[in-house]
Amino acid sequence: MGVLCLAGAGYFLFPAAWGIFHIGMVWPATVLLYCAAWLLLPSQMERLPRWLRRLGNIVMAAGLTLAAVLAAVMAAAALRVPPAGESCTVIVAGCQVYDGKPSVMLQRRIDAAYGYLAAHPEAPCVCSGGMDDAETVTEADCIADALTAMGIDPARLYREDQSTSTAENMAFSAAVIAENRLPRQVVIATDGFHQYRCAAYAKQNGLAAWAAACPSPWYLGPGYWCREMAGIIAMWLF
Repeated sequence: MGVLCLAGAGYFLFPAAWGIFHIGMVWPATVLLYCAAWLLLPSQMERLPRWLRRLGNIVMAAGLTLAAVLAAVMAAAALRVPPAGESCTVIVAGCQVYDGKPSVMLQRRIDAAYGYLAAHPEAPCVCSGGMDDAETVTEADCIADALTAMGIDPARLYREDQSTSTAENMAFSAAVIAENRLPRQVVIATDGFHQYRCAAYAKQNGLAAWAAACPSPWYLGPGYWCREMAGIIAMWLF
């Protein structure tokens, strides 16, 4: 079991080999390494001060309980599919663009949006996302160009190209929706882990949100689910 915990910690830290590093990799790896230490080196761990061992166990128990609650909340948001017959606007939440092309995660969001747009030919779509220092085109332009290439009428696509965060994705998209008098019932095309926070920010901006959730890559998804938990906690606090 201790070896499995070590392997799990390595799995969470593996994306660092590609230059990816975030808190969603660090905290689960730390938990797994702590468990591995108790399983593989129990006598050495028993030498730690009693108060430190108790504190570690309390933090572990509280943290894992909170993580379980957050995972349930996130999963419930990802399963909140739009009701049949509703007229909805699709919002595609931006994600990283490499050399003008969508990243794996952004392409999956685009595919989720396409699935809804193809099934609902009257639905408009807001392509949301600005541009960071490493990008050569805005995420909004990348999304809109990809959907156009897949056969979606460009007249259905609205570009929101200023946002740099999830909160801005929803706030600025809500402004586009209001300006163009689009339906305020929205279907958000993004990863399953991202749906809860997107829906919360959408609600703050007067939108009723549903999910068009896409799966995350197996080698990145668990880490991003864990990172999103930290994002939700920050949203609740601030």
